[in-house]
Amino acid sequence: MPIFGTKGSSVHVQEIVRAWRGTGAAVTVYCVRKGTDRPADLADLDVVEVRPENASGPGREQAVQDAALALVDEVLHRGCNLVYERYSLFSPALSVVAPVLDVPSVLEVNAPLIEEQQRYRELLDVRKAETVLRRNAGTADVVACVSEPVVRWVRDRVPTARAVLAPNGVNVDRITPRRPGRRHPGHLTVAFVGTLKPWHGVSGLIHAVALANEQAAGPDRRWQVRVIGDGPGRVDLERFAATLGVDTDFTGAVPPAAVPALLIECDAAAAPYPPEQPGRDDYFSPLKVYEYMAAAMPIVASAVGQIPSILADGRSGILVPPGKPAPLADALTRLADDPDLRERLGRQARTTAVERYSWAAVLSGITAAMPPARRMAVQ
Repeated sequence: MPIFGTKGSSVHVQEIVRAWRGTGAAVTVYCVRKGTDRPADLADLDVVEVRPENASGPGREQAVQDAALALVDEVLHRGCNLVYERYSLFSPALSVVAPVLDVPSVLEVNAPLIEEQQRYRELLDVRKAETVLRRNAGTADVVACVSEPVVRWVRDRVPTARAVLAPNGVNVDRITPRRPGRRHPGHLTVAFVGTLKPWHGVSGLIHAVALANEQAAGPDRRWQVRVIGDGPGRVDLERFAATLGVDTDFTGAVPPAAVPALLIECDAAAAPYPPEQPGRDDYFSPLKVYEYMAAAMPIVASAVGQIPSILADGRSGILVPPGKPAPLADALTRLADDPDLRERLGRQARTTAVERYSWAAVLSGITAAMPPARRMAVQ
């Protein structure tokens, strides 16, 4: 994962860095991949990079651990007052640095990586991955988990871990409210932000727009789609949109700094996730939803995973059954016919984002969960 990249994981790292800097802390990032899309406001960020050796199979897993241990040496040489690690499968950094330097520590867990790696990629040394998790989570003063399913996953594997809920957030200063009113007199635009993979449900959104347009009261009630992002499904989605006659603007991958301007040109935003898979918790905490909220967008989202705990149906968004284009189309029709509803939902979404989901609030919640003596060390 590049620190300076455009996908959600990179954005998350950058925003946590900004939140720490906002407290007055000096931040150094230690990583195995720096990336090339460095934002202007992080131009002066101190970054130490150690690239793993090129290898495959078991050698790749060992190379990642070796690179992490090389980064540990750098941290021990330079010193620090707190260590904050984004959990990865083979990095034991936190469990080494925190005890040696006797500093407070936070382990951030964004996914059940062991099962995820086994299901979608390849995990050869399961025992080593489990050992790394136990040592890091058992050492950390706080294990900050992105969702309740991740909290449960950590506690099941490491019962002694101080696991707390720390959902994703949003930069409410970078993403500001869109202006009231329509963006274009002849049509409405619904936005989607994210990677174009099947589990984001973009095909369902396009299908829903086609249905909504069939029942539109007039040409100015018709929707088009703006897809902000890229991915392996783009070609198929372009064909699907053309087949259904849905006007769809694919922007391709854009830097995070460009997202707000693209969002505020739209009239609504969607998170059209498909249904949960049997036997699997949807553990994600969707960055896109928080960004929509900060932009004061009226949001239509699938009632799946953590979304119902983020959006209040009819108050800060409209929740629809996952994987069903018809209810999503009905929600878009409601928004097309009721400009007051669009503005009301957007205003409340923005208020909720500012009050509950700013990155400063997320970080404050994490540090507040530390044992008192350790918490004093970072205040």
